[in-house]
Amino acid sequence: MSASSSRSINVLRVGNLRDDDPFLPCDCQDAISVERTAWTDDNVARRFWNCKNSLSTEGPKCKFFMWKDKEMEEGYYKEQLRKMRFELKRKEEFSEVSKVQKKLVKLQQDMEADKQVFETQLMELMKQNRMLMCGIFVMVIVVVAMWLK
Repeated sequence: MSASSSRSINVLRVGNLRDDDPFLPCDCQDAISVERTAWTDDNVARRFWNCKNSLSTEGPKCKFFMWKDKEMEEGYYKEQLRKMRFELKRKEEFSEVSKVQKKLVKLQQDMEADKQVFETQLMELMKQNRMLMCGIFVMVIVVVAMWLK
C-alpha cells in the first residue's frame, strides 16, 4: 500500500531572518510577504514576515510566517516595553473617552439651543392659536347676530 497524496497542504513555517535578508515570497506565491510587528506580551515589538493574504477575509488565507527578530529575553527591557504598551493603550482609551465626552457635551449644548428655539416657536404658535380662536368666536357672534335679525 502506498501512502502518497497528491493534495498540497499549506503548513505554517516558522523561522528567523537576518536584517539584510530580502523580502521572502510567501507560500501562496501570488504575493510578497510583508513585515509586521507583534505587540503581544510574549513578543513585544518583535518583527516578523507574513503574507499580505494572511488577514484576507476573501479566499484562502496564506499561512506563511517567519520571525525577523530573535525573541527578546525576559528581563528589564522586555518588561519596560510591556509597561509602555500598557500605558499607550490606557492613553488611547482615555483619549477616545475624552473625545466621546466632548461630543456628548456638544450634543447637549446643541440640544439645549434647539429646545429654546422650539419653545419660542411653540409660544408663538400658541399666541397665534389664541388670536385665531378669538377671531372665530367674534365671527360666530357676528353670524348669530345676523341670523337673529
